[in-house]
Amino acid sequence: MKHLYPSLAALLLAAGGAAAQAPVTLQTVQTVSLPARGLLGGTVNLPNHNTLLLLTDAATPDVTAQCLAPDGRTLWKTTVSRIQHATESSYFLDTRQIAIGSQAREDKQRRKDRTAAQLFPVNVFSDGNSVVLAERLDGDAIKGLPKDQARLLKEGQTNVQRIDEQGHLTQVLFDPRPAPESKKTEAIAFGRYADANGYAEVVRETNKREETLVFCTMHYDLKTKAVRRTPLELPATPEHISGMTRFRYWYQEWAYLGHRPNQTYFCRRTLVSGPKDKPGKQPITYQVYIVDDQGKQTGGFSTTLGLNTGTLPVFSGRMPNPGELNHIPNYYTVSAGRNSYVTYDEWNTSSGGTGSFYLDHATGEVLIYGEYGAGDLPDLTQDELLGFFERRYTPDGRTVAQVQGPYSEAMRANKKNASFRGRYTRSTRFHLDPLTGQSQFSFSPLVIYGRGEDFDLLMDRDLKPQRYDYLSAKDKDERSYSYVVYAQPFNITSGYGLTDDIRIYEHAGKGDHPVYTAIEKLRRSTGPDAPNYQFYLSPTGPDSGLIIEQKDSPGGTLQVYKF
Repeated sequence: MKHLYPSLAALLLAAGGAAAQAPVTLQTVQTVSLPARGLLGGTVNLPNHNTLLLLTDAATPDVTAQCLAPDGRTLWKTTVSRIQHATESSYFLDTRQIAIGSQAREDKQRRKDRTAAQLFPVNVFSDGNSVVLAERLDGDAIKGLPKDQARLLKEGQTNVQRIDEQGHLTQVLFDPRPAPESKKTEAIAFGRYADANGYAEVVRETNKREETLVFCTMHYDLKTKAVRRTPLELPATPEHISGMTRFRYWYQEWAYLGHRPNQTYFCRRTLVSGPKDKPGKQPITYQVYIVDDQGKQTGGFSTTLGLNTGTLPVFSGRMPNPGELNHIPNYYTVSAGRNSYVTYDEWNTSSGGTGSFYLDHATGEVLIYGEYGAGDLPDLTQDELLGFFERRYTPDGRTVAQVQGPYSEAMRANKKNASFRGRYTRSTRFHLDPLTGQSQFSFSPLVIYGRGEDFDLLMDRDLKPQRYDYLSAKDKDERSYSYVVYAQPFNITSGYGLTDDIRIYEHAGKGDHPVYTAIEKLRRSTGPDAPNYQFYLSPTGPDSGLIIEQKDSPGGTLQVYKF
């Protein structure tokens, strides 16, 4: 196929070299000691540029909220409590660690401690410079608590704790949210945020027998100590039409994209506009819908992306949900041979992997990104990935910046294991750098850790291509990679397919903020055998921030640096 527009390689060449930036020095501010079974459960970045550390401990339900000023000094500490602990089943095995004998026993105990110390199932959100921690109680978890504590609790209660700007704590244990009138109606929360009055959950109420679907917000008011229900008038979702053949498992329902002050974002991708429309006869429509805290629409847009003629978005593979993006799974089962069946979530095998959404909390703008192939109308048999696209939209749908370019022949020459085929076994990642506004899209042909080649595409704030990095499977050594977690206005532990805003890299490159070179130098000074070594970056200005270094966990210390 002859491309009538420049390849990514040509765009990168045209972009030229990035202006050299002065090196960054990480200045040590303080050392934070952790309990023997403690770890850094999470971080929250606040509008006043303070950073909240959430320090957890496997030995106790207590969580220490330690607030750091922009210069890294401790402003205050407040103790809050988890009612539930994470269980062993919630632990994901890190395949980088393989040990035998006494070392294996030690690793098993450390894994148990890491699991018990996790912040899960507590979710943390900011409202201005205040922070809200919310924990919904699970019936099975209550059974595992001491009897004198368990008898005072019931499934569905929600423990809400609010810490104000000075560290003062307000706590209310709410009764279960009001159930739908019909017992046939299933209510599932898939969005959560903090507001001026307390905590809110976005809930979908579904009655399959009566074929009704309603969205609402449940407000947990710390002043009245009551739960208030606010209906949301989201546009109806086009029906799944019987006989949709290859499109019958396409996920068209609304997903939760995120929350900003008095703005709650939803998103979806639809194949049809009405019940009489046939899928595959019109382009995929990407929609964003925004409501205020009273449930009234304040913004939103619909777009078919406007890609170059003869190209359309296609399925990339598994695309984890970045930021607050969350959906309610819709499962289906297919035969995998004689007496063998496999269950999938529609989201993962259809629309959830065909372009994705990202809410830029700093601006309220929405990024839509993904990969494209040849064609004019949706065709799920099309799996050849020709290039990458990214669009940035204002809340009312105005295009601020855009890029589209094919993968160059040099990139495609490296392809192995279907690197440029959109399949379920292919994985992708996306993040937005809070310092530079740089976005990075990464893909690898295999999901299994440590296998397959990696491609990283980097765009600047205006979506001008900066560079792409390629690393073959034989050259990879993740043991010495730098893991940088970006502090956000929230810290979410409950969701489907969620991923941290995290950058994983071997070497910093041109166009990167020089702090990444400083982090890389610090990481490599320790050596490769540090499987739990990671950094947390919390920006305090356009070119300043805090770095929290955690070499190992549980236990040990945290180093706080400023730059």
